[in-house]
Amino acid sequence: MRVFHVPWADGTKELRIPADRITAELKFTDLPPVKDPAAALVRAMDNPIGRPPLCELVKPGDRVALLTGDRVTDRMLGSRDGLGHVILDYLNRTGVADANVTLVFAPGMHPHGSIDEKLGPALIGRVGRCVRHQPECDEDLVLKGYTSHGTPVWINRHVAEADVIVGFGEVSPASHGGWTGGGKIILPGVAGRATIEQNHRWLMTPMTILGLADANPMRLDMEEAADLAGLAFKIDVLVDSQERMVGIYSGDFRLEHRAALPKAREIWMTRMEPTDICVCHPGERRERALGSSFSMSFTAANLATKPDGIIVMCLSAVDGWGKGPDLPYNAERTGRDVLKMRSEDIARDLVYARGNIRTGSLTFVVRRTLETKRVYLVCDGIELAEAAEYGFAATYRSFDEALGRALEEKGDAATISVSLPRGIAWRCLPWREG
Repeated sequence: MRVFHVPWADGTKELRIPADRITAELKFTDLPPVKDPAAALVRAMDNPIGRPPLCELVKPGDRVALLTGDRVTDRMLGSRDGLGHVILDYLNRTGVADANVTLVFAPGMHPHGSIDEKLGPALIGRVGRCVRHQPECDEDLVLKGYTSHGTPVWINRHVAEADVIVGFGEVSPASHGGWTGGGKIILPGVAGRATIEQNHRWLMTPMTILGLADANPMRLDMEEAADLAGLAFKIDVLVDSQERMVGIYSGDFRLEHRAALPKAREIWMTRMEPTDICVCHPGERRERALGSSFSMSFTAANLATKPDGIIVMCLSAVDGWGKGPDLPYNAERTGRDVLKMRSEDIARDLVYARGNIRTGSLTFVVRRTLETKRVYLVCDGIELAEAAEYGFAATYRSFDEALGRALEEKGDAATISVSLPRGIAWRCLPWREG
């Protein structure tokens, strides 16, 4: 037996799995950190991919919008020795004063708290203006055109009014658009709610897959929006499990993003054959409640199993259904209610814009998986009858009982994959190209 310990309520839970059945373990791979991130960033800005050096794209007196999203930490960008100051120093040398820089926090429709926590008072206090994007504030949006997919592109007016738009982000797996980074800093980053919702309906298509870029229609729509917005220069980083930078890429937002993906796949993906069973856990801080926070690890488990495979999802759910600002669906329903709906009814709501499209799109993916694959839930906090309403094939208090039933169903030769993330590794997934 191999014994795994996972976070569980206020302690840990022991998962015992036959070692000879385990053929794959989804893991995060640490790569060597960049020795001098500041110097590496300057080199990247001087030698970008597919664009002239940043110093040639800006001229003295230009109004620059510097965008960054909610995946970027204060330590990475805004602290006194963070890369935000390296970018500002670089702009200063080209003749762009700090007063001419608008720092834009670009979280799309993600809930977020104080931008001081994300960007840091040192960086905020240095620039001429700091803006937190509000996607529902129509008077602060400017229409830039329409993508070939039919998405009207409204963006933050402070970004639209800039002479040069520079983005800073991180590349990691994402349910919406396959990966973070690249043109996502515009859509959803600084886009209006109507733009984001139109784009997020692409999550219903089969090719909008976690870890897929070039063939992902949602990402391609995002990138057309970034073209229309005029994203001139993008900087993206890759990080290790301690959030130290292991790669810095800059230039044309498409080309630098694709250049980062080979190393991103090494970090986040595991080469494996699909298995009969996947034992998964959403990771600490996500296991105390059932809700949209487990959707990423749930999707990875789906990708890790054969079409007729079984997922054994383990989480304590001691807090029951998750509560938070991202979970309401509309005035009548919460995310809890929506997970009890059929995927086709959620799809109908998405098309008719009935409810929060972000919540709906994430729930649609989970519910569709629950309808097409057998999922056993191991938890303490969800009543058995309610779990059945959500679409779980069976619910257990005992992991041994759940795994035993899955092995009995799949037979003596059943293979098992394990996805039990720690830290930021909750986004790990099986290897895929494209």
